[in-house]
Amino acid sequence: MPVPVVASVSPREIQHSLGRELAKAFGKGHAEAVDMADRSLAKALAVLKDMKAAGRTWQEMAARVEREFGTKLDKEQLKALVR
Repeated sequence: MPVPVVASVSPREIQHSLGRELAKAFGKGHAEAVDMADRSLAKALAVLKDMKAAGRTWQEMAARVEREFGTKLDKEQLKALVR
């Protein structure tokens, strides 16, 4: 009976591999240049908490969240996330 092979692959490696393959499939330039930035909620919360600790304004926080995560939030929504 064949023994299944279990390989340990990190989520980051899977993410990069998937990004390269999708870039190849859709013809998006150089597959190596595909940036698979972490756009998770956990990352957004960490960024916001760091910015609050550094004394950044709500406008600066909103601009960065929109730029990096593609989500537009108002001041009250930002406050709720940072608390």
